[in-house]
Amino acid sequence: MGRRRKQDTHLPKRMYMRRGAYYFCHPETNEWQPLGKDIAAAFAAYGKLVSGQWSGHNLGDVIDRYRTEVLPLKRSAKTRADQAKQLEKLKAVFGDMPADKITAQHCYKYLDSRAKHPVAARHEISLLGHVFAKAIRWGAATANPVRTLERTTKGRRTRYVTDAEYDAVRALANERMQIAMDLALLTGQRRGDLLALRRVQLTDEGIVFRQSKTGAGVLVEWTDELRRITDRAKTLKPQVPGEYLLRKRNGRPYTAWGFSAIWQRLMDKATAPGKGGEAPALVERFTFHDLRAKCASDKDGLESAAALLGHASSQTTKSVYRRKMPRATPLR
Repeated sequence: MGRRRKQDTHLPKRMYMRRGAYYFCHPETNEWQPLGKDIAAAFAAYGKLVSGQWSGHNLGDVIDRYRTEVLPLKRSAKTRADQAKQLEKLKAVFGDMPADKITAQHCYKYLDSRAKHPVAARHEISLLGHVFAKAIRWGAATANPVRTLERTTKGRRTRYVTDAEYDAVRALANERMQIAMDLALLTGQRRGDLLALRRVQLTDEGIVFRQSKTGAGVLVEWTDELRRITDRAKTLKPQVPGEYLLRKRNGRPYTAWGFSAIWQRLMDKATAPGKGGEAPALVERFTFHDLRAKCASDKDGLESAAALLGHASSQTTKSVYRRKMPRATPLR
């Protein structure tokens, strides 16, 4: 039996990380074969090298196979990155256990251990359920313990950003963030799709978005305001490369994490007490994604809002994104 590795324990057998890149150590020649720097692409390359050699003796083997064969097929880069981290946590807890020895009680214990992070824990257990579905298909398990868990009701987010709050935060933002906020408010598109927006998507009729989460397409037609914002984005320096509409000062696109860090600093600034301990002006912390809900809430007509957000069903728009308080007149 080989020695238990002390580093890179989240990686499958014979896969290692060195100097920011991933490598596969060949079992016969001990030759180090480069797999790339992106973890999703590295797992895909690893999967091709070891295809047909999965033992399935424990859930760790199933998780490794899931990461190499299923994870790279997920459409969203953010989903791939988030679930790669979630799989690491799951493997650390369940990796050495045979799949059919894992029960609902083990899942409940995992949820209890992550009580301080309930939302993250729910996502991780949900992913575990999908891993088990694949394990059954691959012959490594006969039952899915996640399916027997009690369903927990997830609270619906109701945060609506008022015009006063939006204007107050926008006034504190730099030019690049102002453009990002304006695009989010007018088009209602997700952050990832805005950060990936390229000049070639600007057509004579409007902006063509291919939504990374669902694959659905939507053409957001031009208005004078939308043209003004995109023209402002085009003038940002540097002009070369100027492929991305929202770009950093070196011309490269923002990463999700980099953009999130900038947004959090802006929120810290907007919600901090002023000099002398004065309360901030009408601003309560909100997320960048809440601007998508503000767009849906402020848009006239439910069907129009659903079309703008790219929802196949207006029920999703109504139940999740329409957050304005309904108005009513009294009886007399």
